[in-house]
Amino acid sequence: MRASYFMKATVGVLLISFIVVGCKKEDVSPDFQKMTFDGQEVLDKLPAGLTNSADDYAKECISMINSALDMSEFIDDMDVPEDAEKAAKKGSGDTWSWSISVQGYLYTFYWTYSEDNVKHYWTMEIQVDGGTKHAYIQAWENKDGSGGEVKYNFNWVAAVYGSTEYEDIFWTYNWTLDGAGNYHFIMTWDSGYGADGYYLTYEVVVNDDGSGSIEYWLMNELVYEMEWDALGNGTWTYYSGGVEMTSGSWSAA
Repeated sequence: MRASYFMKATVGVLLISFIVVGCKKEDVSPDFQKMTFDGQEVLDKLPAGLTNSADDYAKECISMINSALDMSEFIDDMDVPEDAEKAAKKGSGDTWSWSISVQGYLYTFYWTYSEDNVKHYWTMEIQVDGGTKHAYIQAWENKDGSGGEVKYNFNWVAAVYGSTEYEDIFWTYNWTLDGAGNYHFIMTWDSGYGADGYYLTYEVVVNDDGSGSIEYWLMNELVYEMEWDALGNGTWTYYSGGVEMTSGSWSAA
């Protein structure tokens, strides 16, 4: 069951990417504030000794960091097209809407932006063939750039498949930046299944000096962790049932 919904959500991600690429314009409405977080700034902190290493575990470390940061790319893709219709909603921010037809379905997007003294807020809903609006994105970012969150809800995929029984499926991407320039990321996949909580979690720390760590959790159990220093030397450890199973290290390039 869970694998089935995972596949449907994956199809949804690919479909959204296709739709967005198809409708994206060069310019964004001047009234729409984009999220300022830039994943490349984080990657630039990583030491060359890590990024240039030929060691398989060092490469896997970079891959896992990229997987966590990939979630931030969605928000960059969800620009407001030039031809979107704007409807101001008093007290709830400004909403833009636009539609596009893909593979026999008519998708209408509703993108709302608002702010207060501390944060920016974004929400997106998706409507398929004039049916019920489904929540897709809820996001916020501190105005000082010290943190934010993007939460994706893939329940809208059920509308495409005509399903009336489905689990909630969420991807949540959360980050903080402290005063010393250290980034802390938590990327979670939550299947919404029973009391299991987060089904999959990446916790990534990238410090200002380039050192950092990764923890991979499955069903609330630590499975894998990596650490590296400012030069790019690193260690890795696998666990099972809370017990260390195997470990090793790599040297900076």
